[in-house]
Amino acid sequence: MPALLRPDQLATVCNTTDIAGAITRQAAAETGLAAGTPVIAGTDDSGAEAVSIGVLEKGDMMVQLGSTMYIIGLADKLIKDKRVWSGDFIIPGAYSVQGGTNTAGALTRWYRDHLYPDLLREEEAGAANAYDGMLDGLNQIPPGSDGLITLPYLAGERTPLNDPYAKGVIFGLHLKHTRKHLYRSALESIGYSLAQHLAIFEENGVEVCNIIAVGGGTKSSIWLQIIADITGKTIATSDVNIGASFGDAAMAAIGTGYFSGFSSLRKYLTPAPSIHRIRKLTGNTRNTSVCSTSYITPPRT
Repeated sequence: MPALLRPDQLATVCNTTDIAGAITRQAAAETGLAAGTPVIAGTDDSGAEAVSIGVLEKGDMMVQLGSTMYIIGLADKLIKDKRVWSGDFIIPGAYSVQGGTNTAGALTRWYRDHLYPDLLREEEAGAANAYDGMLDGLNQIPPGSDGLITLPYLAGERTPLNDPYAKGVIFGLHLKHTRKHLYRSALESIGYSLAQHLAIFEENGVEVCNIIAVGGGTKSSIWLQIIADITGKTIATSDVNIGASFGDAAMAAIGTGYFSGFSSLRKYLTPAPSIHRIRKLTGNTRNTSVCSTSYITPPRT
């Protein structure tokens, strides 16, 4: 097969915070940015959001609760496990372990549209948000949803199944179950998906010490509590909730010398007051692990 590109047509490989160029006059005219403004190489949206909330050290993990659930944990070594994804991270000398569940917020939307259409109609008529109404009374449903188990594979599944043909399952239905049982079981299924990933990470020697949740799902304290109870981990949220753009700005500040490096970002990134710790559900409740972490630095050459 003939080469599709000549070597001179390939982009130069560089680090995220390296200066890749500057705003041209044409770009300045089109964007309003000052000509000559330095531009860093940059990175993907999820990686930038992870930096924006302080995922800077081994043991740190971001859990995005958006339409999907996306996980980025940091390690000091490359993980070779086909069930998850691993590779170099934005920070020099750091490696990421990543995973994703295809439905999170998309799952709650499906429940809203198909099991709670009355609340959606009321919202459209000016009443309270339908999602808030779906949470009313949910704490009255016991953990485990009275025997209901949900597999949230309504859009196939990424890790650890890596199967686009996986299907959703609601198992254990009984006449006593209500739509609130169904909805709580759906929220629990995302918590179990995270727990499944944490088990794989720990099996590979990646100890998770600091979990920070971001995204629309963090508006639900009940959901965060469910996830904390299932995983046995403390789930924190961040005061910074702008998203990837904040991480991009922080990395641009590193690239231009305003910050000395990634470790200097820590004092600007603080967790929000609401931290959801595990509740004691049984006599055998797992305790959150205590880890010692250090900033990941480039290996010596």
